[in-house]
Amino acid sequence: MSLPHSTSTTAGPDAGPHAGPAAGGVLATPGKVVAAALAMIVAQLAFRAWAVSGSWYRFDDANFMSKLMSDGLSADLLFHGFAGHLMPGAFALTAYNFGLDPYQWAYPAIELMVLQAVANLGALVFLCSAFGRRRGILPPLALFLFSSISLPAFLSWGPGITQLPFLAAIFWGSWAHLNYLRTRRFGWALLTILITLAAIAFGEKAMLLFWPYAVLALGWFATGDILTRMRTILVRYLPGVILYGVVSIGSAAAYLVLGAGSSKAAGSSDANGFALVTQRFLLESWAPGVVGGPLRWEWIEGNSAGWAEPGAVVSVLAVGVLALLTFELARTRSIALRAWWLVGGILVIDIALIAGIRAGGVGPDIALAYRYLTDTIAVTAMALALATLPLRGAVETLAPTRTSAFLDAPRRVAVATAIVAGLGLFSSYSYAEGWHEDDNTERYIDTVRSDLAGVEEPLPMADGPVPEWMIWGVSHPHNQVSAVLRPLADKMEFPRASTNQLFVVDGKGHIRPAAVEPERRSVGAVDPTPSPDQCQLRVRQTPLRVALDGGVDGAGWWIRVSYAAGAKDEGRMRVIAGDHSYDVEVEAGYRSLYLRTGEGRFDAVGFQSLTPGSKPCVSDIEVGEVVPYGDPISATKGDG
Repeated sequence: MSLPHSTSTTAGPDAGPHAGPAAGGVLATPGKVVAAALAMIVAQLAFRAWAVSGSWYRFDDANFMSKLMSDGLSADLLFHGFAGHLMPGAFALTAYNFGLDPYQWAYPAIELMVLQAVANLGALVFLCSAFGRRRGILPPLALFLFSSISLPAFLSWGPGITQLPFLAAIFWGSWAHLNYLRTRRFGWALLTILITLAAIAFGEKAMLLFWPYAVLALGWFATGDILTRMRTILVRYLPGVILYGVVSIGSAAAYLVLGAGSSKAAGSSDANGFALVTQRFLLESWAPGVVGGPLRWEWIEGNSAGWAEPGAVVSVLAVGVLALLTFELARTRSIALRAWWLVGGILVIDIALIAGIRAGGVGPDIALAYRYLTDTIAVTAMALALATLPLRGAVETLAPTRTSAFLDAPRRVAVATAIVAGLGLFSSYSYAEGWHEDDNTERYIDTVRSDLAGVEEPLPMADGPVPEWMIWGVSHPHNQVSAVLRPLADKMEFPRASTNQLFVVDGKGHIRPAAVEPERRSVGAVDPTPSPDQCQLRVRQTPLRVALDGGVDGAGWWIRVSYAAGAKDEGRMRVIAGDHSYDVEVEAGYRSLYLRTGEGRFDAVGFQSLTPGSKPCVSDIEVGEVVPYGDPISATKGDG
């Protein structure tokens, strides 16, 4: 989509910033075009400020947080990858935020807004530098600003801090690279690489920046067949080619050595799975997103991100619109379809990454999650501009071959741009509304903090996984309560053994007393209040072995030992379960002792008194999982 412009077969290096101004009208001058572009940027930033203000850490963010809070910021974390990603910059900035306040969303929200503003300005600078300050740059800018494709990543800290720098670098890196192609000054090549490396530091996917660099060089700054073009670029830009080659190969090698091995991918898709991923990605995600969709979102239980659900009608219409636009470009503009290589390459790579890494474990529907398409909207906007506008300073550039009833009709293009932008804003708004409603993680953390507000001494807690909708079980041990809630360590402890008291965090974040739901019990009669004179299971300095009614295998189970002790029995005793032993205090009265099992198998529990004269009486043993029971401690405190 573009407004009419004067074009030629070449646009020499001397083409000024005002080359090809738009025809008379509201946007008749370059200054008005830039003012309109800045107004669009301000409007988009205002909308996104509202959207991100109602956000909070979600899903992968909690995994991100847990890893950092558990292991701390270390060289191993920075340079050895996490979940298949190598992102030292993202971890460093996250660690800085956590150092201020791990649960304060304002810091990441401001940083996401700054990165979005940098990306927006980069898009404007690139478009003005590449094509001049003409109104033809406004449709591709509007596409980038108002499409919903980039919103899901923006609203979530983990995807946002890794992808927004990449998004910004697509434009700023291409701007510096374009200046290198025009001037052959090596300083521009160095700046291009510095921008690229800065983006790669936040996420290895930014290595894909070398694709638009290659397409711009081969497509617009050389002529002939592909081999001739490659020879021309090699000869004309040899220092830059060497620099780009060393950095691209070195970055890929560094990732393969340091980061790739950290992935827990479940496997790649088969041929049928790849076809389904391609269908979901192109026809149901990307195409509808480019023309303003998907309009509807599906919110899945256990998945905090909404997935595109355009429906068959919207998908067909979107593909039809893009097909008609492509046909019109091919019919009325020379070399216009060359620009589709830019977006086509990124689409193919993204599909291959999803099919090869994500879809094997989650299924092809993962391609409906826009967080995996974030980069496509930037290269799509750039490709639209290259397909409709002559590139200033290029060796070979676009020229009109015949008049277009659409592309050369300013009002029609303006209406189409407004419709696409409006639909994109509607899709973005509906996504943000659904995202705001799904605030389970924030409510969970807030509930925990509220329950612990009046706690002065650390509570003995049973560790275990947080809900699956927060962190999937495959992320163990970073899905454990002790890891996710590490900033609250002054209020909670996670002992191997505790007497009388044990608490657990329930699925909503409330702190509640824990009970053992027995899978195994001690063999023999159960006497909750044994008589001191008639004790069947007396603990002495001679080892006592109490059989269970079945074997127990693996860590994470809890043993509840009920015992009675008089004042003279106070002291210490040893409890043995398989290869693990626990030295615990014996307290007078009727007590419950809670013990967390370790690895290995056992079918009996052993006891031995470690204090002469101490002879507590065991009345019952239960082995099982801990479950919450009773009221939250906040309700108990309120009753008090």
